[in-house]
Amino acid sequence: MALSEQLVRYAEDLARVYAETERTLDELLSAWVQLLEAKFPELKGHAARVAYWAERLNQVLDRPLPARELRRAAWLHDIGFLAQPEGETRRWFQAAAQARSARNAGEAHLFAHAELGARLLAPVEAFRPFLTWIRHHHERWDGSGPPEGRAGQAIPLGARVLAVAEVMEFYTRLAQPLSMAGVRKRLGELAGSHLDPDLVEVFLDLPLEELAENYRWLEAYAGSGG
Repeated sequence: MALSEQLVRYAEDLARVYAETERTLDELLSAWVQLLEAKFPELKGHAARVAYWAERLNQVLDRPLPARELRRAAWLHDIGFLAQPEGETRRWFQAAAQARSARNAGEAHLFAHAELGARLLAPVEAFRPFLTWIRHHHERWDGSGPPEGRAGQAIPLGARVLAVAEVMEFYTRLAQPLSMAGVRKRLGELAGSHLDPDLVEVFLDLPLEELAENYRWLEAYAGSGG
């Protein structure tokens, strides 16, 4: 066999092994998310919706974040709930159900799941590039958020994108969700305090109503087995 043919086969083998490894990682990721949602049904579909909005924001920013890493970070951003005492997690959900900030209620320790999640994922080398996004996705633009009180640009871009996506997801999935106009208003109110104002400005320029309707259709289609 000619050397050139050997090199081609070697490259093909490497590509195949890489693809299989990536597929296995995504299967592992999916299993963890299913476990999280089975334990805490309140989170059903949350990770997928955060990923959807984070990807839309990343696209309009001209993809400064690697798409695969952003998607994985979005899917795993709340995985730390599995490492947190269940009572603490239940208190988090109670606070969320009342549409209030756990931090404002003097319960900043409930945000420990972000740091716990980063620690839980650290042994997986492929996840390490986005661990800081998970760890810091509850930091606030004004520096008042956990775990380190980082402010502004000191917060990793991936974490800031996840924060915008999660706020979007949160206010559209409450027991009494806000209208899209209400969500837009709320995002604007949080810009400059909780959220990166530049990211919010770009996000609000998206056709959010149309994108939300598209996602509802995708959810219904998937649920029908189509």
